Amino acid sequence: MTTTRMLPQLARKAGKSDRGRVVAALTEAFYDDPVFCWASPDDERRRRALPAFFALAVEAFAEHDETWCTRDGVTGAAIWAPAGVEPMTEADGEQFAGLCAELAGPDADRWVELITLLDDNHPHHTDHHYLWLLGVRPSRQGRGHGRALLHAVLDDADRTGTPVYLEATAEDNVRLYERHGFRVTGELAAVGGPSLWAMWREPRSAAVHRG
Repeated sequence: MTTTRMLPQLARKAGKSDRGRVVAALTEAFYDDPVFCWASPDDERRRRALPAFFALAVEAFAEHDETWCTRDGVTGAAIWAPAGVEPMTEADGEQFAGLCAELAGPDADRWVELITLLDDNHPHHTDHHYLWLLGVRPSRQGRGHGRALLHAVLDDADRTGTPVYLEATAEDNVRLYERHGFRVTGELAAVGGPSLWAMWREPRSAAVHRG
């Protein structure tokens, strides 16, 4: 019988040679996401912006070596920052926001507002793993890949007693994360934009995790 301890076998660390496929998978996974649809409401502009954005994201988090992908041809990926480090330095964050504004073109104000919203509300009260992005191509969803990308880090978080934080961009995702021990700690939204849900997960005991 499949257990959560077996699920990470469906996922592996992404290497440099995987970056193009990671970007492609995340682009497809988030193309119809409500937050990204608000950030770039024009279909054609969003089609151009998302691959460039995810390429920036993969590059920005590469130093953490915590980007995971599915083993089935990289049809899903998750970008993590480990506990005990800032996801980006202040200087890198400013550069990242500036590059995002450039690629967003006429939608730059919305993109920068979202980035600022997430940065301003990121918790700093205790060390935690941070799940920045997780997406699986729609055609491959429902096969355990999202769970595997989660538990690639959640299992380690449980072993080390480390909390985990993320922002969910859709209500369906909130329910998914709740099933894996997260709870909503706040609802965030840019002016005129859709909600995002800040979610926190305390580490589970070994007994609970086995269940």
